This record gives sequence, C-alpha cells and structure tokens, in this order.
Amino acid sequence: MSGIVQLTVNPLQARDGELYQCLEIATSGKIEPELLGSLTLPRELDFSKGIILWGAAPIWLTSHLVQRCDSAPWVGCYDLQLGSVVVVASRIPELAAAESFRLVPSRPPGPALFIGGPPNSGKSVLSYALVRGLRGANPNRRIHLHRAQWDGEGNWAIEAKDRALVDSLRQQHKAGWSERFFQHHAEAVGHIREAMDLVLVDFGGKPKPRDVMVLHRCTHYLIITSDPEALAQWHDFCQVQGKLTPVAVIHSVLEDRVEVLQTEPFLEIIAGPWMRGESARIPDALLSAVMRLLAM
Repeated sequence: MSGIVQLTVNPLQARDGELYQCLEIATSGKIEPELLGSLTLPRELDFSKGIILWGAAPIWLTSHLVQRCDSAPWVGCYDLQLGSVVVVASRIPELAAAESFRLVPSRPPGPALFIGGPPNSGKSVLSYALVRGLRGANPNRRIHLHRAQWDGEGNWAIEAKDRALVDSLRQQHKAGWSERFFQHHAEAVGHIREAMDLVLVDFGGKPKPRDVMVLHRCTHYLIITSDPEALAQWHDFCQVQGKLTPVAVIHSVLEDRVEVLQTEPFLEIIAGPWMRGESARIPDALLSAVMRLLAM
C-alpha cells in the first residue's frame, strides 16, 4: 500500500501571545517522492501570514513544502527538541532566517515513558515496535520516540537491511563522553513533552548518577532485561533515584514467547524475541499498559 501525506492548518500561540498558523504534516505508510506531483496545500492556508511547518517528514518533503510556501512573508520549522520555531526563509526584515522563538504549550506536558535496561536486551527494537503499535492504535494522538543513545542509533538502524553497514556506522559515529550529553537530552525531553501526548525515551547506557537528569524529565518507566540480576539496579535507578512510576518489566528472551507474570502494581511479563531484522510483536498486555498513559 502506498503512503499518504495529510496536511492540515492549525493555530499556534507564541509566548508573546501572538497567534501563528501551522501547516501540520502527518504521514502514514511508506511515502515516495512521486507523490509531490499530486500534493495539494490546504485551501485555508493564508499566504499573507507566516507559516510554520510542523511534523516528522523526509527532508525532501519538508524542502518541497518550504518552496511551495515561498510567497509567505516567512516560513519556519518547529523543532521538537528545541521547543522552538526556527525561521528557514524570510522576506521581511523583522524576522530573519535562523531566528527562533518559543511557543506556548496549549495544555500540560504529556507523560514521558523512560525505557531502560542492560545492553543487548532489546531496548531499541522494543521502542521501535512500541511506538508503531501505539500510533496504529491511536492515530489521532501525538506519540514520539526520542533516542537518548550514545551511538546515534535510530529507526534507520532497525529498518536497514544491511546489518554490517549498520554496525559500521554505529561504531564510526559513537559519541564520546560529554557533560552536555545528558543535559541536552533532558532539555529535549522537556521540550518534546510540551508538544506531544506521549514521549517514549529510549535510554542507552548503564545507570550512573549523572544520568538522573534525564529521569527527572520523565514521569514513568519500563525496564526490559535479559539479565535478572540487573533488575534491582534498574528499579533503584528509575524508582528510587528518578522518582518515576513503574509501568512494566519485560524479561527479554530469545524464543517466541509471551507470559504474563503479574499485572499489579505494574505489568511484568516474559516476552521475546527482540531481534534486529525481525518484526517484533508487542504483547497486547504491554500495549494496553502503556496506552493508559494517554488517558492521564
């Protein structure tokens, strides 16, 4: 099935109280450049005012929309991690390209689910499958997956067919230690929560005191582990140090298996496999437990 692009116009308010118009981009399925020939802009889009592009889209689609909106006084893109609109094209001296401004959240920040666990337990595969399952079950809700990973691993690493190339790129671009790393991701999670109904935070690494600043921007946690002995350490990190509320614990296994161990006070299951290159299946009990966060 070919992909679909939906464009809608919505109002957005800046911190100075001024209202702006937002061209929101929503995609489903695999979209191809060929669709540009038939893509139409909403009739209510006002080209006498500035236009903010909002939504995750391929670079070629965003670039095309910037060009299509060229007659507007200015065009900006909303950056989730900055929590700001960045002006990318302007015809007016009052607002130059590269300037940015913050928006006012229209509601309280959405919940953020911290996803952690020991290395090689399946965090990235689980996160990818979970966000896809949540979006499929809640097409009208804004759900975002944020990767707080040292190696820059993202959805591309899950979707790519060439595993050797993925491993090579991960090693080449793995970040070194930086005091700014967790501060950056903590700030990013805070900004993303202002715009999203639910944020999943895929956390890379092992629990360390300096990492707690990321936890403090989250509200709940999920642990996936293939090492039972590591579970207590992760509970201490998330619940005691981070003051987060547990949602689920997944005992990761290599075989095709789903077994519910408990549902209260949080979900605990044995489930697997969580392997790159394979289609991971999200257990219904897990999807239901995470979906409760959308009702907050």
